[in-house]
Amino acid sequence: MKSGIPNVAIALFLSEAAAQRKLAGVFAYLGAVHRWNLRFLRERNEIAAFFGGGLLAKMDGVVCSGPQNADIAGALVSAPCPVVVMDYEPPEFAKRESNLVVIRNDAGEIAKSAVNAFSESGRYRTFAYVNDRLGHGWSKLREKAFCKAVAASGAFGVKIYGPSGVAAEEDAPLLAKFLKGLEYPAAVLAANDMRAAEAIAAAQAAGIKVPDRISVLGIDNDPYICDSVTPGISSIEPDFHAEGMAAAALLDKMMKSRKPLGRRHIFFGVDHVVIRESMSHLPPAQSLVDRAKEFVKAHATEGISPGDVAEYLGVSRALLDLRFRETQKTPVGRLITDVKLAEVARRLRYTRLAIGAIPDLCGFKNANALKNLFKRRYGISMREYRNASR
Repeated sequence: MKSGIPNVAIALFLSEAAAQRKLAGVFAYLGAVHRWNLRFLRERNEIAAFFGGGLLAKMDGVVCSGPQNADIAGALVSAPCPVVVMDYEPPEFAKRESNLVVIRNDAGEIAKSAVNAFSESGRYRTFAYVNDRLGHGWSKLREKAFCKAVAASGAFGVKIYGPSGVAAEEDAPLLAKFLKGLEYPAAVLAANDMRAAEAIAAAQAAGIKVPDRISVLGIDNDPYICDSVTPGISSIEPDFHAEGMAAAALLDKMMKSRKPLGRRHIFFGVDHVVIRESMSHLPPAQSLVDRAKEFVKAHATEGISPGDVAEYLGVSRALLDLRFRETQKTPVGRLITDVKLAEVARRLRYTRLAIGAIPDLCGFKNANALKNLFKRRYGISMREYRNASR
């Protein structure tokens, strides 16, 4: 470690939306205070070459997300530096007793969110789960949790489509046959968004209408997949951002510790569920509001207005206001303010940014207006809030 600045390898498949959200969480923790020399590993071949080439010996810490292979697992087990791994836990990790943190999304919380989403959208004669084709452990964990959550809801059983172990082209007719054997209407949870896309394609090839006969729900909320399929895929988004923040914070703690810290496991729940056309029997108003919430969450700190939200959705401001009055207790303008204030509070808690710099970063053009608004909302000043948080 030169000049007290740690060298950290970040191994994430950044072509995936989940990895991008995890990286955003890492940067949210680092903020303007923590200084790391970052080495980014973005692709499978790049990651394999780095881990297999003995370059971990030059690192002071590693953040990695799966799935990976046995060689990489072995390299992580023997790495001389602290390691944080997200959503990946091969058997080899049992050999490492210290300076290892495994962060995973909670299969139980994902399953409960799925059951709640289905129960709010209608009545079903059948529940089904579609595993990933290769039978990864995370898929089986989600299957088991979904069966448990469905049973707890009082419904009777879950039809399971197990791992086929074959390529997508060979799997498609097998999956179509499974879907044709369900009693309709059916609620189908897929292991992830890609599997949901394959299930929709198989259903359409078999003449099964989505969502009229089966509703399909994916996991991960990857917009590159969910929005490229017709109908668009409803999806559960685990709290990947929180995973990334925790990964950076825990790695920081291990690198600063004078002695090795014990192995830890941490689980994170669900951020939210996004309803798209694959479950379009929900009221149109709710679908519009869900899309508005997604846009506001992503862009509120950029200083957007309710008019910007309406323009993005392709509807009038009047219609947007109407839909929010029908389904929400607060108008869209209040939602934008709430998201911006939450970001102000987060920066006060987790960064050392000058208070005067925070308003502009969080979408507030008037610093004094923010100070007054913050005190009305939280009951104390921004400075008092920062001091109390520490």
